[in-house]
Amino acid sequence: MSMITILSKQPPGGRCTLYIRYAEAISQHLGTDSQVKYCESEGEDGNKPPALLIGENLIEPSDGVIVSPVDLVNGLRNRVTENKLEELKQLLDTVQEQLMEEWANE
Repeated sequence: MSMITILSKQPPGGRCTLYIRYAEAISQHLGTDSQVKYCESEGEDGNKPPALLIGENLIEPSDGVIVSPVDLVNGLRNRVTENKLEELKQLLDTVQEQLMEEWANE
């Protein structure tokens, strides 16, 4: 499994925080490494924060704005078994819901 990289602003905003939590959940569930690279503009790979990469592959948000659990599962489809993907999708949905609840309570 490839390294998961998050390009984040410092301090992380909403999407950066969500992507960091996604990466933590994926790393724990699949036993992979993750890293956060803080930058204000383009990273060395030409991507701007917030961005989430699996290996060298940028995960594009299907809605054009925010990477969703479905986007991540699709990005991992060729690397992980179908059973693991379903478990991961449920986990990432929970991560997203929890963060949205935190934001609603602020």
